[in-house]
Amino acid sequence: MRSGVVAVVLASAVALAGCSGGSGEPERSPDAAPPPVAPPTSVAPPPPVELDDSPTLEKIRRRGSLLVGLRAEEPDFAARDGAGGYRGFDVEVAKLVAQELGLNPDTQISYRLLPKTLRADALAGGSVDLQFGGLDPAGPGVAGVGPYAVTEDGAEHFLVIKSGDDAMRDQLSDALTAVVSDGGWQRAYDGTLATAGVQARPAPR
Repeated sequence: MRSGVVAVVLASAVALAGCSGGSGEPERSPDAAPPPVAPPTSVAPPPPVELDDSPTLEKIRRRGSLLVGLRAEEPDFAARDGAGGYRGFDVEVAKLVAQELGLNPDTQISYRLLPKTLRADALAGGSVDLQFGGLDPAGPGVAGVGPYAVTEDGAEHFLVIKSGDDAMRDQLSDALTAVVSDGGWQRAYDGTLATAGVQARPAPR
């Protein structure tokens, strides 16, 4: 009789073990707190987008071309060539500056040869974006950049833009610095003014 009781007890223990699911984990009380959840990983915000602060440069990019004023009375600096294009030192420097501004120097520059009487009005009215020489860089309504060349007589030649666009002025100043430092200015001079016997040098930058 005693052996029968022992058998019943063992059978009950086996049955209870089977009901536990065999996971080996202790049952959690309904009132037990849930396990802590790891906080989400923080993601760094993207860097701010640099916006162009120059209205002149923004207009140039929308238009797709840089409008350059040239002096009509300085053939060594700018003149028409036999094929209907333009040649001269200012033309070559304009190409280098346009490239520094992210434009194609062969297809995205339009030139205008202007007499002295029309330069200020062309700049003020937007017929040109910048004037190579021929205007007082400290005159009313304009701002000078440079000089981009100093001739042997001490004359300083400035890029001139409308006043009020400091971002464009800074961009042009940086472009001139790059043009001088990478040898572009010297190559432009050697192929134009030097062959005409005009001595000039870049201004210290």
